[in-house]
Amino acid sequence: MIRNNRVKQYGLAALLTIGTAFTLPATVQAATFDKAETDIAYRQAAFSMIAINLGDMADMVKGKKAWDEAAFQQRAAQLAQLAPMAEVGFQAADSQHGDTKAKAAVWTDSAEFATQFKQFISDADNLAAVAQQGDRGQMKKAFGQAAKNCKACHSDFKEK
Repeated sequence: MIRNNRVKQYGLAALLTIGTAFTLPATVQAATFDKAETDIAYRQAAFSMIAINLGDMADMVKGKKAWDEAAFQQRAAQLAQLAPMAEVGFQAADSQHGDTKAKAAVWTDSAEFATQFKQFISDADNLAAVAQQGDRGQMKKAFGQAAKNCKACHSDFKEK
C-alpha cells in the first residue's frame, strides 16, 4: 500500500513537473530583465539557436544535406519554441544600447517591428505544424515563407 502511494505521489510530481515545463515559456515571455546587457545576451542566444535550426533546414531544402524528415520536424518544432523567446529580449527600451546589431527602428517603429515579429512567430508555428504532416513539398513551402519573413525583418531592423 505504501509503495502504491509513493508511485502515485511520484507520478503526480512528474505530471506537475511536465505541466510546469509547458507553462514556463509563457512565464519567461512575460518577464523582462533588469539590465540591457541581459536582454541583449538573451535575444542573441535565442537568435543563434534560431540560425542553427534555420540553417540546417535550409541545407536540406537546398539539397546541400540529405533530407532527414525527423530532423527537419525537430528543427521546425525548435524554431517554433525559440521564436517567441527571442522576442522577449527586445522588451526593455534601453536594450538598444550596447553590443547589438538591432537598429533603433526596433524601438522607434515598435508597432511595425511587433507586427513583423508576430508574423515570424506565426510562420514558425505553421512550419512546425506542416512539418508534422510529413509532406516534403509543403514543408519546403512553409520553410520558404518563414525564411522570407525572417530575412525581411533583418532588412528593416538589423544592422549588417
